Parts: sequence; C-alpha cells; structure tokens
Amino acid sequence: MIKKLFGQSVLFALGSHISKVVNIAMLPLITAFLTPMDYGVYGVVLAYMGLLSGFKTLGVGVLLVNSFYKKRDWKPYWKRYLGILIVNGLLFFLVAITFLFYFLPSEVTKNRILIILLITIPVVLFDNTIMLGSRLLQLRQDAKRVAIFSIVAGLVAIIVNYITIVIFKLGFIGWFISSAVSSFLSFLFYFKILYFKEKILPVFQIRLKFLKKSFKVSLPTIPHNYSSYLLNSSDRIVMEQLNVNIDKLGLYNLAYIFGGYIDIVGNAVGLAVGPYYNKLYAQKEMKYEYQARELTFFLQITFIVACALVSLWVRELFSVLIANESLQKAYSLSIIIIMGYSYRPLYWASGIKLMFNEKTNKLWRISFSAGVLNITLNFIFIPIYGVFAAAITTLFSLLTMALTPFMLKEYKSLSRIKLYPFLWVSLIILLTFFLFQLKDTAPSVKLIISIFLLLCYFFYVRYNWSKLNEIQYQTK
Repeated sequence: MIKKLFGQSVLFALGSHISKVVNIAMLPLITAFLTPMDYGVYGVVLAYMGLLSGFKTLGVGVLLVNSFYKKRDWKPYWKRYLGILIVNGLLFFLVAITFLFYFLPSEVTKNRILIILLITIPVVLFDNTIMLGSRLLQLRQDAKRVAIFSIVAGLVAIIVNYITIVIFKLGFIGWFISSAVSSFLSFLFYFKILYFKEKILPVFQIRLKFLKKSFKVSLPTIPHNYSSYLLNSSDRIVMEQLNVNIDKLGLYNLAYIFGGYIDIVGNAVGLAVGPYYNKLYAQKEMKYEYQARELTFFLQITFIVACALVSLWVRELFSVLIANESLQKAYSLSIIIIMGYSYRPLYWASGIKLMFNEKTNKLWRISFSAGVLNITLNFIFIPIYGVFAAAITTLFSLLTMALTPFMLKEYKSLSRIKLYPFLWVSLIILLTFFLFQLKDTAPSVKLIISIFLLLCYFFYVRYNWSKLNEIQYQTK
C-alpha cells in the first residue's frame, strides 16, 4: 500500500503541478529578473481571481465522485453535470471580466485587458474539460496518464516562463502567459479522452427535479471549497486594502509560494488517498474503521515529519534557490506557513467521511467559518504586527478547521473510533514554535535534528509495515 500510495502521489504531484515543481529549479534563473513588487502584484491578482473561483464549478466535484462510486451507469450523470458546468462557465466569464476590470491593482493598469483575458478565457473554454478528464483518471487511479499529460503541458509552460521573464523581461505577466499556455495544452489532452473515447458529451436538457437534487448536495460544498481561498489567498487582498507596502506584500507572497509547494504535495496525496478512504468507508465494518485510522496516523506522521524537515532547512533553501537578496528575507515567514499545511490528513479523515455520507451541509460551515476567522484576525492584527500576523493567523485558522469536524454530532454518529485530533494539533503548534526558534541555528545542529527525525520515522514505518500494507488488500 505504501509503495502504491507514494507512487500515485508522486505522479499526481508531478503531473498536476509539474510547472510549479520545475519552477523550484528555475528560481535561481528567474528571481534575478524579478522584484518584490512582481511577487506582490502577482499575489494580489490571483487573490482577486480567487475571490470568484468558489463559484466556478458549483461544487459539482462531489457529484462526480459520488455518482462514479454509487451509480452503475454513471456517464449519463456526468453528461448532465458537464452541461451545467458549461452554462455556468459562460455566466462566470461575464462576471469575472467585469469584476477584475474594476478591482485589479493600479500596478497592472497598462496590461489590465491582457491579464483579464489570460485569466478568464482558460476558465470558460478549458477548465471544465480538464476537471472532468483528470477526475475520471483519478477515480480510476490512472495516475500515469495524468502525469504524462501534465508534464508535457508543464514543461512547455516552463519554457514560456523563461522566455517571457528572462528574455523579454515581462515580469509578472510571464506567469499569466505560461499559465494560459499550460491550460490550453492540458485541455487538448483531455478533450480526446472525454469526448471521443468516453463519449461524455454535454447534455443541456435537464429536469428541474434533477437540478434541485444535485444542488442540494453540491451547493453546500461551495463555501467549503471557497474556504481554501479565504484561508490561503484572501490575506493579500486584506493587506492591499490596508495599504501594506507592495514590496512587503511581495515578500509574504514569495514565502507563501514555498508553502504552496507543500500544498501541491498535499493536494497530490489527497488525490491518491481519496479512493482508499472511500473504499474503506464503503465497507461499513469496524475493522475497516481501524484501517482508516491506521492510514490517517501514517499520513499525519509523514506530513509532520516532512513539513518539519523543510521548515528546518528553509533558510538554506532560500539562499540556494533565490538569487536575489531582497527576496531572501521571506524565509522566516515560510516556516509558519509550511507547518500550517501539516494538518491535512486529519481533515481528510473527517472531511471525506462526511462527504461520502453526503453530510456536506455541515462540512461547509466548518471550512467557511475558518476562512472568515482568518480574514477577521487579519484585519485586526496586520495593522499592528504587519505581514508576520498574516502567517500566524493562517496557521491558527487551518488548525481550527482541522479540529472542528471532530466535534460535530454528525461526524460522531458516523465514527466509532478516536483519532486524537487535539493531540496532533498540539504537536504541530509546539513543533512550529520550536522550528521557528531554530531558523538561524548552525547547519550541523540542523543535521543532527534531521537524522533524529528520520530515524524515528523509519522505525515507526517498520513497526507498522504489515498493518499499512493490509489496507491495500482491502481496497483493491
């Protein structure tokens, strides 16, 4: 199970986000041609787009998953969902171009129209096909093709990135151009699979009864999905509204980009592990509940160790990857942001169970409330403590979101074993404080700590090897 899970996670991570992964290696080349202002503007533009993105898919993702697992003939459902997404995409396009035209920051005035088109056209023309095609391959656990398709598109995007930023010196505009190119190529790959091989063509004649039944499940997930924006991107808009210096905002955005790389890995593992959880929860027997807990504990320990190691060495990573002294100052913020993402396995364990049992009307309140909490705390503390406060409030809000589902009566009625969420969250908080204190420690000390952590992890995996591999046989 471990080998298969890690293999699929790597493929999903590299496949879905190859351009971002390769961008790590590209940082020494491109950062010499970028400024804190470029990172600041880029972060704010994406944040404004994120303000709308919660309504892009109407929560159809959960319907795709549930129909695939629960309906023998799932394709007619997917055809109708695709029709809904296409109609909604046209409406979303009109709203997005109007909103972005009036709210993008003054630094993009000369290129406002170009940026708006580069952002919105891929959404309406390409994203629905990419979403359904990649979700189909994910549900079939065909990570190889996802990786191949996205690696090709991602490598082309990297080339475009280099040309636009280094050769033509277009700054932040290069990111938007390369993103649009990558989206177009991914669309071409999935177009053939979805429409020609699987013959999943959109159906627009949909009964009102079907819409009501579908939206009853999907619409409550919009605030849930939107919470990702409130937790991860809204702080840029808050800082802009509070007139935080664009250079300081840029340093924060760079620090968050490094946290974003951890988020990429988290999303990849989530795509790979989702089918395991769904198959275990579908069995509805006590022994499978225990296996789901073993899986959660393994993932949680793995995430904590991985995030701790990256946080421990983040200063050295910045010095190697960032060829710009003015940008290297952001490393300390990255520690807090990176450790915030170590909460994910706890949230998967509870969130997937609630989604599988269609308790989405409760799940959205948790994630959305955590997002609102993050914004509220940002407005209170950023004027006092600056961008450092944004990192702390994000960590606090993420951990709050990880804990809350376990306190719901709906979750308690579905789960019969304890996962000890408060213990895990306490460990994350203590480690974050400890690692922040060690940020400027000598590399020799960091090496000793790293070896100790890796040895502890090795012995844990070895001791639990048989239990973890048993999960694979139960989820075939």
